[in-house]
Amino acid sequence: MSLDPAQRAGLERARAIALARDHFGFDETLTEVDSPPFGVVVRHEGRACVVSSSRDLGVLGGLLVWAARHEISDLDLVFEHNGGTHARRAELLAPPFRVWNLVGSSIVRAVPESLPTPHRVTPDATALVAMIERSGADVVVEDGIIRAEIAGLEVGRVVEGPTGPLFEVGVGRFDREAAALLNDGQSTESALVKVVDRVRAHRVVGAHSHAVNRIARERWIRSMVARDPTLAGLELSTVVVPVEPIPPRLGLLEAAPAALVTSGSEPPLMIVCSTGMDLGLVPAVADLVARHEPSEVRFVMPHRDVLPYIRQLVDRLPLPTSIVSIDPPWVD
Repeated sequence: MSLDPAQRAGLERARAIALARDHFGFDETLTEVDSPPFGVVVRHEGRACVVSSSRDLGVLGGLLVWAARHEISDLDLVFEHNGGTHARRAELLAPPFRVWNLVGSSIVRAVPESLPTPHRVTPDATALVAMIERSGADVVVEDGIIRAEIAGLEVGRVVEGPTGPLFEVGVGRFDREAAALLNDGQSTESALVKVVDRVRAHRVVGAHSHAVNRIARERWIRSMVARDPTLAGLELSTVVVPVEPIPPRLGLLEAAPAALVTSGSEPPLMIVCSTGMDLGLVPAVADLVARHEPSEVRFVMPHRDVLPYIRQLVDRLPLPTSIVSIDPPWVD
């Protein structure tokens, strides 16, 4: 029988108190216990233990903001899930804090996981890339996948078919599948051009809110910076190329930092585009920093999204950083 939320919360609270007492030596009579959204906190003065059962990779950002707000200098982070990923990111963002894996009722020190290996790009897709370019869409390669995008929104992608690479038209997996089923005999290129025209009408500067322009907005900003690097404080002639998030996005509705790096300079400068109140932004960027080793990171985001906690987390990155705020192209 499944537990109701109150029962589960009570058990997690009891578990956290027991772990803090038995593994970290907290005195139950002196500690405060709280249950913020990311886990259960047991603390005394400037020391704390946090036990989190969340699967959300962004939870580390919330924990770091909480620790700074409560002036916690000695922190043990215990994760039921993704401890290796959190440990890897904490190495850059919070080296003094300790990360542990929760295994049953025991804890073991979390070993930072290696970064995932990028996937290879689909071979022999030259003709399909040329078709994307003729349609007026942007060619974007991420995690080995060649995509057609309009202002950052995917409208099709190259996939491996039984006899070689194929192009599937559509905004997202379900749209691509529906397009394949309902194909009325038109060519792939004609279908792509029609989708490009429909999507472009809603992803232009000044476009009013619409389902098509309320998603992948961080990638929309990235596409703007790719065309005009001066938005990120670079010279107009600077060549910037997109890099995939780590881990890759699982779908259109999943927000992830939309990053670019400068081409032809070593080490590169990294630009990260983001929107909304994303506590997972900087922890995800820590992985991009580890992979690409940039000399500097510049964040580009709408004015209203430059919040104090974002600045606080950005300052944790161990390299020069800055935030550039812009007027977004959409109208809400």
